[in-house]
Amino acid sequence: MTEIAYRLLDVGAARLAVASPIEGFHAHLDRIYPHHEPIADPAFADVRVALLPRSRWRVRGRQVVLWADGQRPFEPYPYDCALPLFEWGSNYLLSQRLNAYLLLHAGVVARGDRALILPAAPGSGKTTLTCALHLAGWRFLSDEFGVIDMDSGELLPMVRPAPLKNRSIDVIGTRPGAVLGPLFPKTRKGDVSHFVPDRDSFLARHRRATPALVVFPRFQAGAALQCTPVHRAQAVMRIGLNSFNYQALGPLGFQAAVALARRTAAFELVYGDLDDAIAHIETLFGEVS
Repeated sequence: MTEIAYRLLDVGAARLAVASPIEGFHAHLDRIYPHHEPIADPAFADVRVALLPRSRWRVRGRQVVLWADGQRPFEPYPYDCALPLFEWGSNYLLSQRLNAYLLLHAGVVARGDRALILPAAPGSGKTTLTCALHLAGWRFLSDEFGVIDMDSGELLPMVRPAPLKNRSIDVIGTRPGAVLGPLFPKTRKGDVSHFVPDRDSFLARHRRATPALVVFPRFQAGAALQCTPVHRAQAVMRIGLNSFNYQALGPLGFQAAVALARRTAAFELVYGDLDDAIAHIETLFGEVS
């Protein structure tokens, strides 16, 4: 049996290695990682996975399975959904492994080297707002991971494509400058298409940023914009709640969350109009800079 070569993706705070014999998967990968060039030495990777097809004669149709460290951590996906499986699966694995950092479930963008952190639960509109801010001129660091160095307090970029779902695909896809990957209809999370960060953000994927502002966003259809300051003690609690590994880190996680709350202003933002939210965030950011 021919050995499958691994492709290495350096996304900033982590390296991902992926192998698969599925040609369509590699074509999709090229579309949403257009700025990556082959890396000569793929020896080290924080996450190493293989996407392998199952028999085409199965009753439910052909499927693809993600393997990592000899284990299959997820149920099989339809064969033509190998890319969403890789993106969601590798994000999950990263959230379990990068415990040298405090990992926030957050979008992160920056003006220069000063960062805005958007911690939020799934369904809050975090990814849509992060992509819209990027298209409005902010540097893209991540739509999923706020990677915080617990010694310096700095943010490390994790520049990966952002999965847009359902209505957000049209909301972001119709904005000037937006680049989206292929559409995957009717996945387990609905219709999905991946937003591609620009080349400048990719080239700056090893350039750290200093946290300046924390905004807890919540999209609510038809709602008037409401912005409320968040007290530092409450901000620490909410940072911990929106973290992948806060509890696992114990006192180190608590100290990092306290340090972040002390060095930034924090607000809760409820919005029904994306452009109103962007304009208000620009104002807030100008006030803390």
